[in-house]
Amino acid sequence: MASAYQRARSPEQKAERTEQILSTAEAMLAEGQVVTSLSLNELARRAGMAKSNVYRYFESREAILLALLEERTKTWAGEAAVELAHIDRRRSVVHRVQTMAAVMARGVGARSVMCHLISVLPSVLEHNVSVEVVRAYKVASLTVMHELAQAMHRALPELALEAHGELLHHAFAFIVGGWPLAHPAPMVVEALQVPELAEFRHDFERDLTRVVTLMAHGMLAGG
Repeated sequence: MASAYQRARSPEQKAERTEQILSTAEAMLAEGQVVTSLSLNELARRAGMAKSNVYRYFESREAILLALLEERTKTWAGEAAVELAHIDRRRSVVHRVQTMAAVMARGVGARSVMCHLISVLPSVLEHNVSVEVVRAYKVASLTVMHELAQAMHRALPELALEAHGELLHHAFAFIVGGWPLAHPAPMVVEALQVPELAEFRHDFERDLTRVVTLMAHGMLAGG
């Protein structure tokens, strides 16, 4: 309970408290809560602290969710880099492009909370936060993107390192629009059941795989 809260004093305690807040926010989103309705009061209660104590670690709800997105994106990118390292460079370019795209789409698609946060990054998460918080997030994201681009480049050296970085930026832009399209409201799902509206049904992993594959081949062709 919040009354049992004791202020963290050591760096280890502060890191543990920070992760507790992030994990609680992640659990709430995993239960189906929408970012815009996530209550900081409820988050604090479930994390076992007062709302005022949450503010000791984060300046706003959006700052919490930006930090959560940063941490979970870093985890995904690290796991993707390990998978990419197993791609056999003796295989054809076509095979390696398809495998790389599948690795990315499969890993991203399995992380619904991360995708939900990415989809509202420009419209929600980057509001109600200070310039310093946004800048720190962007700098951390650049580091993750550069490291993942390097792993992609090792698997597909035929494409320049800078091109892999550009590919990642476009892939993330697709997630912003592609994730909500593939996860519409229940009434939309029902409306799309008629055959003549089938083309409006989206499979996120399939679509992301297709987008990354097409972009990579276009870049390889000099497009």
